[in-house]
Amino acid sequence: MAKKENTDGKNKGPVGIKIKVHGRYYYKTETAKGTKPFSLVVRAASLEMFRETSQKYIGTEEDPKTKLQTPKFKINSYLNIRGQLKKRLLPILLSRQFPEFARVRFVSIDEIISETGEKLNLPINLRSKSQLADLIREEKMPIDPAEYLEIDDLRTDILSFIQEPETFMRQKPIKDRRRQEERQFIEMNDLGDETLPPVHDKKEKTAVEASGVLDD
Repeated sequence: MAKKENTDGKNKGPVGIKIKVHGRYYYKTETAKGTKPFSLVVRAASLEMFRETSQKYIGTEEDPKTKLQTPKFKINSYLNIRGQLKKRLLPILLSRQFPEFARVRFVSIDEIISETGEKLNLPINLRSKSQLADLIREEKMPIDPAEYLEIDDLRTDILSFIQEPETFMRQKPIKDRRRQEERQFIEMNDLGDETLPPVHDKKEKTAVEASGVLDD
């Protein structure tokens, strides 16, 4: 891990990445409970701290020595920054800052910055709003970043346009109207800079999923 030095040569400690986040947390005191907003900068040595792996059973193979069938697994590796922040790291950081903290309601990642000057090759769902605006301009996407209250909604729409442009264009008027009504809701209820929780579209379960029977 790199060391950051000031002008007089004294060590100022390790540097890595800064993750700017915001969201809401549940609080509880003896007399009240509810939710409150938070914004925070989380520092880590690198993104590798947030890497996780998963195993999927794909069948069996015969062990050449024992002639016995042994299970085979496919191992996937991925970054789970939001998940680890919400469940593992933010509870520690927020409880230190807010004594009434109970648990995280939701968290959004605004920006990830390298403190060493290294250029980070981030996927779309982790890019900042300015990086997304550059992508929209380069690819000539029919999306206006200024219309979005939440960066996660912008990321979702960019991915939707890339993967299924026709479906995105059909759904665009509905989503535009919802964003407009959310802005009006905030204004009509004097919420100021309040952040609304993200909206997640629900997918209907297939007959197999509903029965609880899944293939390997």
